[in-house]
Amino acid sequence: MPHTISSSRRLIYILLLLVITASITLSVFMERTAHNIRRNETPLLNHTIPQMRYLGDFESALLRYQLALNKRFTESITPERFVFLENMGRGELDASLAQLRPSLGDGPELGALRDGYQRIVALTPEFERHVGNDSAAARAVLVRMNEEVKQLRVRIDSLQQAVEDAIYDNGGMAHRAIGWITGLVHVFDVLALVTCLFMLYHVRARVRVEDELSHQARHDPLTGLAHRRSFEVRLATLPPVPHVVVLGTIDRFSRIIGGFGHAFGDRVMIGLAARIRGAAERSGGEVFRLDGANFAILFRMECSDPAFAEALSGLRDEVRNPYDCEGHEIYTTLSLGAVNYPQHGANPDALLRNADAALQAARKAGGDRVEIYSQQLNAEAGERLDMEALLRHAIEREELELHYQPQQALHDGGLVGFEALLRWRRHGKLISPAEFIPLAEESGLIVSIGNWVLEEACRQISVWQAETGQRVAVAVNISPRQFAAPGFLTHLEDLLATTHIDPSCLELEITESVMVEDAEAAIALLHRLRGLGLKLAIDDFGTGYSSLAYLSRFPIHKLKIDQSFVRNMHAVSEQGAIVQATIGLGHSLGLTVIAEGVESEAQRAMLSNWRCDEIQGYYYSRPLPAASALNFLEGSLQLQAA
Repeated sequence: MPHTISSSRRLIYILLLLVITASITLSVFMERTAHNIRRNETPLLNHTIPQMRYLGDFESALLRYQLALNKRFTESITPERFVFLENMGRGELDASLAQLRPSLGDGPELGALRDGYQRIVALTPEFERHVGNDSAAARAVLVRMNEEVKQLRVRIDSLQQAVEDAIYDNGGMAHRAIGWITGLVHVFDVLALVTCLFMLYHVRARVRVEDELSHQARHDPLTGLAHRRSFEVRLATLPPVPHVVVLGTIDRFSRIIGGFGHAFGDRVMIGLAARIRGAAERSGGEVFRLDGANFAILFRMECSDPAFAEALSGLRDEVRNPYDCEGHEIYTTLSLGAVNYPQHGANPDALLRNADAALQAARKAGGDRVEIYSQQLNAEAGERLDMEALLRHAIEREELELHYQPQQALHDGGLVGFEALLRWRRHGKLISPAEFIPLAEESGLIVSIGNWVLEEACRQISVWQAETGQRVAVAVNISPRQFAAPGFLTHLEDLLATTHIDPSCLELEITESVMVEDAEAAIALLHRLRGLGLKLAIDDFGTGYSSLAYLSRFPIHKLKIDQSFVRNMHAVSEQGAIVQATIGLGHSLGLTVIAEGVESEAQRAMLSNWRCDEIQGYYYSRPLPAASALNFLEGSLQLQAA
């Protein structure tokens, strides 16, 4: 495209240069031709053409002189009349010769005319003597005079022919010059016409490109929808009538890209954008693509309007329909956040901020739902931002601490180890992990916090071993984001090298979600961790979707049954069946099975009857600070010694 534009511009410059050159050449040629015509016309007008007239006058005077002689010979006029006519004829001939002198000069042509004329005049006295006396002699003189007149007229005709030839030659030269000028004018016209047509084409192409660029400046190049800037301009020019601003995102669209690539994701996005646009426009909505999988829709109605609920229902149903792309059936859903204009914001910034708060609430609720904005959402968003800012400084301010929940072996009731549980103490008060752990996951802080937890757990293991002389096992939860971090394995190797603890004392608890992005890479990393001598456990077993698919390939030691199954297993038979089946599955794979969330003797008894290996929960002990955990450990060691 740039090469084509450059060639087009070069051709325009060449054509314009040719037009300018042709214009200058034509002007110069026309000026030269005009100069030559003027130069040739001056003698023609001043001498040649008057010479033609004067020769005619001389010839006319000669004929009249001859006529007077003939009339005298026939005696049709009186001698007095002849004398009068003869004198007048001589005067005319003398005057004509005088007029011819400027054009002919004193050259032989004028001399020849004068000589001929003088010979005729010289015969006149002789003619007069014989007229009336001797007619034969008079006739002879008259014949001689007529012969002289004839010869003189031949010379006059020759001079007149020369003048005519000169006039014709000058006219031919002017005609040829005018022909050249006409040809050059035609060439110039054709060149100018070609240049104008090409420039018109170029201007039309440029206007088309400018229109396209103008469209691209206001629309998303992939989907053809108006983009974020256009949306903000539209919001800034909203009339003071109720509107609904809806922000939406396609749930888990990144998984489509991760599974099939960006090019496939673009094709899916084009199809989904067309669906969203069609469904929204049927209800009078305007659709904008903001970025990635995020859209905005503007409706001229209120959130409380039944038509709005109907519009969003149709929109979500349209997106839920499976999308077939290159033989793959893709299922998608929408999370939507809506605000009323001008009730929830009178300017674009406020509207977008509040709509985004509603959207984030819909996503946090699991997606595939609509949230209408309320002021509480902004308050919660502000609190989360404040909490995130504080959490970023929690490590350096030494506000994080580990509590340790004991784990009990059911076969003998003894202590088998602890699970390290993270706590955040802010101004002397503990903040619930349910509040800050999801925030740490979402913001990415979980990687640095998780590294601190590993370091603190290894340090504590080392301290307890030094104080008790016994090996103490500690389980540490590893988040999927921390597990996938580039330096995770290296960090663990460095910790084991610096703390000198027995690797088998450190148990890493992972969830099945580590398989989501790249299962093969995750399994390979688990084998390398196992190779270091670390213990591996599957945490929250049964809550994921890939348990049975990958369980046999995991190099793990232990299954941890999620407390959601344990809590209601005595009241809900299906929950009990799941727990019992999980214990059997774990044993068949040679794994140790531990149940968390055990809070009563009845639960412990059921698990013991089902031959569960270990338990963890309030029934055995709550999570304990490090000092209390050491006391618990020492007490357990004393019981075992007794």
